[in-house]
Amino acid sequence: MTGRQPKRRPVVAAAAALAAVTVLTTTGSAAEASATPPGGLPGFKDGFVVSDGLRIHYAVAGHGPALVLLHGWPETLQAWEQVAPALAEDHTVIAVDLRGLGRSQASDSDAYGSYTPLTLAADVHAVVDRLGFGGTKVAVAGHDIGGGVALAYAARYRDQVSQLGILEAPPTLWYLKLVADKPNFLWWDSFVNGQQPGVAEQLVAGKEKVFYGSVYNNGGPGGAPSAKAQREYIAAYSRPGATRSGFDFFRQQDTGMRDVQALLDHGRLTMPVLGLGGQNSMKDSIGEEMKNVATNVTTAVVPNANHWVLEEDPQFVIDQLRQLLAR
Repeated sequence: MTGRQPKRRPVVAAAAALAAVTVLTTTGSAAEASATPPGGLPGFKDGFVVSDGLRIHYAVAGHGPALVLLHGWPETLQAWEQVAPALAEDHTVIAVDLRGLGRSQASDSDAYGSYTPLTLAADVHAVVDRLGFGGTKVAVAGHDIGGGVALAYAARYRDQVSQLGILEAPPTLWYLKLVADKPNFLWWDSFVNGQQPGVAEQLVAGKEKVFYGSVYNNGGPGGAPSAKAQREYIAAYSRPGATRSGFDFFRQQDTGMRDVQALLDHGRLTMPVLGLGGQNSMKDSIGEEMKNVATNVTTAVVPNANHWVLEEDPQFVIDQLRQLLAR
């Protein structure tokens, strides 16, 4: 256990996150979109789906079967900038900003349920459904927190997922054990989950460059996001509500991850799964852990990489995802 106070689950069902869905673009028309909007991906069109009353931003390009890409923390969908275009050569690539981050709208409330993996997966499902892939199987891949959301998506909508990629994300309940065993290693988790609600946000406000910069450059040997990427991420996380949204992912994960595990306890995943870690970070532990909840798992390790594998070795990630998509 992490030593946090247990959170009581309010009457917020996952079904509430599957509210009526509509689609918007920057011009208000479903048929129009900007090719390279601020906070988007070059060559991708962006749009917004309203899910659970919130505008969820996505970027889409390519053709063929759908591949959904989910970013981590503290990132936005721009984390896929060096990976997504190549994958769009033979797939319809859909990159999503998780709620409250990037250009997606933040929830007004931090009550439990607003930022759990299953709620975020419902946002992603709303995007997939509105783009016309609701009746077909889609591949889903996520980095960091996005990996947890990808796993939640596969657990909830398992009959609609063709392949699953988990990149540098401690799956299932392993993260909670990691935090409990190494509280100083993932120091931001303890900082966010302090005993005084809202204090962490107040301490970070106006100091985003210092705080987020320390996260990007934390850890052992290997790379970090580029200076350009860090500037873009810090600008995105300096927007109202973004820091709190990111922090609420951590605050709600104790019960949120257990909700995902409860779905996995009903039966292991059978779609092809890739567990990928950096050699200087999570190594092969992701794939090994995923074998506890999935029957068809391949493990890959990015040579000489730290946590930021999408930027440290994008070609390796592209190759591994292509191999997954071919399975």
